[in-house]
Amino acid sequence: MEVQVRRRKPAVERKISEIKEDDTRISLIGRVIKVDKMDYMFWIDDGTGVAIIESESELPKVGQTVRVIGRIIRNEEGMHIYAEVIQDFSDADLEALEEIRELERKILPKIEGELTWW
Repeated sequence: MEVQVRRRKPAVERKISEIKEDDTRISLIGRVIKVDKMDYMFWIDDGTGVAIIESESELPKVGQTVRVIGRIIRNEEGMHIYAEVIQDFSDADLEALEEIRELERKILPKIEGELTWW
């Protein structure tokens, strides 16, 4: 008997302002600007926009920098992110991370084009 394994889509790294209609799972990094302990929600700002994050367990503190990996939930009220993972990024070098992302945007398309002949 063959076992069918369903894998979820990988999370795509995005800035809040870059979230696309066809995105289903994303990874965001931002600073927590508001926490609602009653509804287990918090808001993050990444400098390009603000996203509402729904969590079932942990809640970060206001001012903390976090990375959120989760599913996008769209409804008549708008959009929010259902957090699957919340990581403390307070000690991360965000400038270095942005430099790496910029290099990936410039170099990866060239490399992928070169690897097509393999």
